[in-house]
Amino acid sequence: MGKVNTAIKGVIGSILDSVSKENIELFEKLIQEKPVKEIKDYQDFYFSLIYDYENVLEAFIKTKICNDNDVVFLLMRSRFIESHFEKMIEHKEGRVCCADKSRTIMKALIEFYRTGEKIQWNYKQEYTFHLPKEIFETHEKIITFYEGLKNLFYGNPTKYLEVMKEIINYKQGEKK
Repeated sequence: MGKVNTAIKGVIGSILDSVSKENIELFEKLIQEKPVKEIKDYQDFYFSLIYDYENVLEAFIKTKICNDNDVVFLLMRSRFIESHFEKMIEHKEGRVCCADKSRTIMKALIEFYRTGEKIQWNYKQEYTFHLPKEIFETHEKIITFYEGLKNLFYGNPTKYLEVMKEIINYKQGEKK
């Protein structure tokens, strides 16, 4: 078993090294295009490296995908939003398919803000493993949680805390 574990670790290490090398090469290319001033604090870091790229990505989304601020926010902050949905689903329903359910919610949120069509789950379809069953089962609950996350992201936790209080007080089998 020791040789197999060593071989597996070697393969994984090689993959991680190649990803790191690709990231370093990309970084060096970007730095050549836009020189970075000396970074002394988090603000220098943000305005030297992140700010311009975020603006480019936002412009791309608005011109090529959808000119809706919520679609922009969902795409730009997808990891932040999706991970919160996933953790809440995991907490209320267990780990089984929680990633599938959070991805389904993200897709539905983006589609809602693109088209205005309310989120409705079809629990009668053949496969429902990807649909939340005990939490985020309605349009209103999904939107309320998303709005709370958006407010939290921008530094106003009040709505998020209110939603979290409701979720924490939620009793299994009881629908609010």
